[in-house]
Amino acid sequence: MNEQQSRPGHAEHGRVGLILVAAGQGTRLGAGMPKALVPLAGEPIVLHALMSALGCADITDVVVVAPADREGLQQLSAALSPPDGSPRTDRTGPGVQTGRVPVPTIVPGGAERSDSVALGLAALPPEVGIVLVHDAARALIPPEVFARVVHAVRAGHAAVAPALAVVDTIKQVEVDPDGGEHVVATVDRSTLRAVQTPQGFLRETLERAHAETDPAMAVTDDAGMVEALGGRVHVVPGHARGMKITTPHDLQVAAGWLAQDERPAESPARPVLVVLSGLPGVGKTELARELCRLLPAAHLRVDTIEQGLVRGGIPEEELGPKGYAAAYAVAADQLAAGLGVVADMVNGIPLVREAWDEVGLRAGARVLRVLVECSDEDTHRRRVEDRTADIEGHALPTWVQVTGRELHPWPEADLRLDTAAAAPHTLAVRIADHLREVTS
Repeated sequence: MNEQQSRPGHAEHGRVGLILVAAGQGTRLGAGMPKALVPLAGEPIVLHALMSALGCADITDVVVVAPADREGLQQLSAALSPPDGSPRTDRTGPGVQTGRVPVPTIVPGGAERSDSVALGLAALPPEVGIVLVHDAARALIPPEVFARVVHAVRAGHAAVAPALAVVDTIKQVEVDPDGGEHVVATVDRSTLRAVQTPQGFLRETLERAHAETDPAMAVTDDAGMVEALGGRVHVVPGHARGMKITTPHDLQVAAGWLAQDERPAESPARPVLVVLSGLPGVGKTELARELCRLLPAAHLRVDTIEQGLVRGGIPEEELGPKGYAAAYAVAADQLAAGLGVVADMVNGIPLVREAWDEVGLRAGARVLRVLVECSDEDTHRRRVEDRTADIEGHALPTWVQVTGRELHPWPEADLRLDTAAAAPHTLAVRIADHLREVTS
């Protein structure tokens, strides 16, 4: 599948089409109707999925694949129209931009999911060069994930899937003669990812995958079809809200998220979660301590947590994400008690930043994202090399290790502070003033 390799010039100029697959019957949900039509916070699941997708301004064309039967097709069409019968084309809803898109085309689905996607693909205009395939059951995945997938395709990746790291311990089992199971191996989860949608493709890549994949193959998503033909699938960070609504419990969780979104932002009872992100040595800890005195708030430092875990018996080489996981749990307890929290750690990748967003969301907290930098490289290096450890057993990173750390851009940051230009107390006052401004 050589033509699936990077072709940024082709992808960059194509229109972006969305195939929203809403043809499933949702048997495990037990609602007695197609899953896409099941109410979630008073609106059909499919409508939540569509409104979230339309928060991505890149999308120019939309095809919704409905249940194949006539009744299901009519019900879904009605669900995507407001009471006056006119099509829903306004971009509205949480996180959705103001603007308009063409009226969604609604087509009946097929016997299998792959059939439904193929029918949706055939209904997209020929000018569409990038295609997103999204399951309506993942109704609450935020618009930034759609944008992330589109960006990756435009950057030259012919097939892209959002995914989350697997956090549970995974065991491989065999079935006993009596129907029971026993463990035969523990799987290394460090290379495992839980794949979500929307998945993005160059149009010709997706068309070829559907044309050439053997229908008898057990392939559960479009990325798997590309893999089966030897294509390469690029992975970008997904989101915790990309959960697939499959069971009644999933529906309750999704409804809880939406209820939390509706809490008034100006409520004085909301605790504050300040998430600092920056390389070691830029001055996050000094800033965090000053800020905790001003707010007041609890100082949550991952270095302290990790060394506590090491003293508790966890080998340092096995820490992995355990320190961050512990920090999320401790922060959740503080926020639940109405206390503010300042999260002091690198927080350098989208996955952990989104995890903090989720912690704040679940607690109903006001989340303030702060990118901390040191614009003077000499000053930064001197701080790194002159530091002495203030936590027993903590091995400070070298300058080479610091500059090798992963720190992604953070366009969603509310504040960007330069520790080379101002003292920690001055920057802490700026954060406190910003919090007062946005809550007044």
